[in-house]
Amino acid sequence: MSRRDKKGMDAYGARLLAARIRAGVAIGQSVELVGDDAIAGLHAGDRGVVREISDEGNIVVAWERGFSLEIDPVAMPVRRAA
Repeated sequence: MSRRDKKGMDAYGARLLAARIRAGVAIGQSVELVGDDAIAGLHAGDRGVVREISDEGNIVVAWERGFSLEIDPVAMPVRRAA
């Protein structure tokens, strides 16, 4: 085993992994909004694709309505779309 194989994950990689787990979705996954968000103009049932996950656990979704928006999946829950 090389020295490189023993090193493991750095702090930044660990933070990104924790954010992905906290978000509960993966990049490229289709999601559906659970509730309405009047400020963002989104409604329950709106669908999109996860494009990015920030190191804070927010997700950037490209919505089918034609725009992208970074959301906090705790404050604005989404579920995996079928």
